[in-house]
Parts: sequence; structure tokens; C-alpha cells
Amino acid sequence: MIDQRQLLGGHYAAALESPAVYRGRRQKVVEAVGEGGVAVLLGARDARGYGDVGTFRQEPNFFYLSGVEIPNAALILGQGRDELYLPARRPALEAWLGPRFGPGEEAAQALGFAQVKDVQGTEVVVEARRRPVPGFEDFLAALLASGKELWICLPPPSSSAPLTPEQDLVARLRQRLAHFAVRDLSPVLTSLRLRKSSGELQLLQRAVEITASAIKAVASTLAPGVTEAHLEGVAYAELRRQGAEGWSFPPIVGSGSASCVLHYDHNLGTCGAGELVVVDLGARFGYYCGDLTRTLPVSGTFTPRQRELYQAVLAAYEAAVAQIRPGATLEELRHAAYESLRTSGVTDRQGVPVSEYFLHGIGHFLGLEAHDAGAESQVLEPGMVITVEPGVYLPDELVGIRIEDDYLVTEEGARCLTPPWLPREAEAVAALVGRGC
Repeated sequence: MIDQRQLLGGHYAAALESPAVYRGRRQKVVEAVGEGGVAVLLGARDARGYGDVGTFRQEPNFFYLSGVEIPNAALILGQGRDELYLPARRPALEAWLGPRFGPGEEAAQALGFAQVKDVQGTEVVVEARRRPVPGFEDFLAALLASGKELWICLPPPSSSAPLTPEQDLVARLRQRLAHFAVRDLSPVLTSLRLRKSSGELQLLQRAVEITASAIKAVASTLAPGVTEAHLEGVAYAELRRQGAEGWSFPPIVGSGSASCVLHYDHNLGTCGAGELVVVDLGARFGYYCGDLTRTLPVSGTFTPRQRELYQAVLAAYEAAVAQIRPGATLEELRHAAYESLRTSGVTDRQGVPVSEYFLHGIGHFLGLEAHDAGAESQVLEPGMVITVEPGVYLPDELVGIRIEDDYLVTEEGARCLTPPWLPREAEAVAALVGRGC
């Protein structure tokens, strides 16, 4: 049963934390930008009109600081300033997209903000005279004209990429104001998002558990002649059955030669007897992302050659996992996995070590995005969540193998978030295949 609060909030997430959690995060941003700074965040745009369909998803940084899923919103944060800007309510559009909060005290109390204002300029009548009320850009321009420093998320410099909404906003403000300072807010938000709170970890853990259930459902359905599209549908049905909002990323179900394509997401083939199928899925729960991969034998058993390659990848996985600890980096994990493959003695048909078929990094950070904020050189700290996903891909043999799990960095080392009932050992993985057929 969806209550009115969820509808008014534009609530698509399966779960949200309390407004106090988001308010605490905003306060950390305010502390970071200092007394002379004002932080601005733009929510995701949504131009849907009458009769349009599709699910809106909020910009991750904006969601991290607000928990608000209403489109076309903005934030202004600073000393003594905690302001959310929302579009005015449009009853005719709400008949198609559902009711949602607009400017006013009701939204401020429900969403945990000091004020919720209209993103567009309006006017009021005072003593029989119309008086303008500044909108978001007008109010921000006034703050900058008073000497405030603008902190906003900016992309890396590029001569060819289209301007982001943030860059467009800065350009418009430059046309209005002779001078104001601009600072990149991205490093502040990256630093905050890297270390997950207990509430975030609960949402992440649930996303991973649902992802594991979806992979297990795929394995139980797998048999020669089953299409990749059917397996994708089985996975989606399972994750929705368990309450996830949807995918963290386009699902990968690649059999045969497609198992060698790293980001294969067409899922149009048919699983053939004796082939392998790489199943790389992620459920999104409360906006947080799971990301797991298992490589399954379509006929329920690995051939000797497939098993040899699988064991080499599993050993590389275990070598990488052994390196997870505070102070390590993903670069170190990648090197450990590569060296394990290089010294395994397993080669291609021409005698080249299979380490040369390890074509991607060892993993990435995980959170509100499948590829969350954080670089390979980032020093790991307790509270960070990463993926570990070595793989080898031999197109000449039509064999691609990847094994992936999600790990929380702890004071002692690491904790695997993947539930133990989703195995990664060859025999146990093969035993999952075809149980539902």
C-alpha cells in the first residue's frame, strides 16, 4: 500500500533513511565549504509531460544529501542556510504522474529542510501591490553578488564534451555578475560518499542479497536452448518480487562468444549445450546498488578446459581478496590477481599466459552508483565498499569467465556482502544449474 507521503515525495525508492540522516550529511557539506561558501546542487531534470511514461531517477549526489526524488529541484546550502527549491505543483500534470510536494511549509517539515522555496520566480500581493519573489537563480545570484563563493560539482576539463547543467548555470551567472569565485564541490561529496554509514550498509546489503537471489534464479532456469532474454526476465522478476526498484545497470547475460564481451547487454542469444554463460547483474534497493557475477555451465558441468580456466580465475579472485585491508588500493588488488594468473601455468592455445586475457581492472567502488565515486589509487578505509571481479576472456575458445563479489572494508580486513548461499566454487556453482527445470 503506497501512502500519500510516498506519492508526494515522488518516492520510487524501495526504502529511504530518515530526514535527519540527510540533514546531517548536508551539515557536513556546510562545514566543508566554510562561512564564505555556498554549496549548490542540481537535481536530475525530468521533462515528461502528459501521457509520457518512464521512472525518474534522482542525481546520486542530490539524493545523497536530500533523499528527495522530485525532479527539477535544487539545493542551496551554507551557514544558516538549508534550502530546497522545488517546482510549483501542477494539478493537471499530477493527474498523469501523481501528486508531489511543492514549495511550502508542509514539504519543509516532511522532508527535513529549513525552507522549501519555488525554483521559479513568483510574486505576491502586499498592500495592493505586486511584489516579486526571487526564484532559485535570482536568489543564488544575490548571494554571489554579496561575496559568497560558489561551490558546485564540475566535471574534468574537456574541449569536446557538452556542457553539464552545472556549467550552464555558472555560465548564466557569469553573464549577470562581474566576478565571483567558483570551487569544485565534487571532491567534498566523493570523500563523504566513499565511507558508508550503517544505514547505507543496510541498504547495500539488501541490494546484494536480492542480486544474489536473481542470479540463483537464473541458474535454476538455465539449460541448453534457453534464451538469454528469458534468463534476463527471470532475474528481473526475482528482483522485483523481492522489492528492488530495478537494475543497478543494464544486465549482462552472455553465453558462448558473448561471454567474452565485457559489457554485452543485448541478451539476444540462445544458450548452447557445453557453453558458459556470464551472468553479471545488479539490483537497486533504496537507490543502493548490488553488483555480482557468476559464470555458469549451460549443461550443468564444466568441461576439463573450462574448469582449468575457472580455477585460475578463482585463484586470482582469492589472491585479490587476500589483499583487502585498510591502507591497500584497488591497484594492489589488481596486481595480485594479475600475478596469480601469470604464474598459474594456464595459457591459451599458443602458450600465452591467461593473465594477458585479463582485460579490465579488478573492481570499483559501490554505493549509490554501480561504479561509485572513488579511483583505483584511493587508499581503502573501513566503511568503503568495493567489488572484486577478475576475469579472463578467450574469444578463440568461446570462453569468458568472470567471478565477482562485493566487499566491505573493515578494521580487520574485509567482509563479503554476498550471502554464503551463492557459491563461487566450480562444483557448487555447477550444482545450481537446472534445479528449476
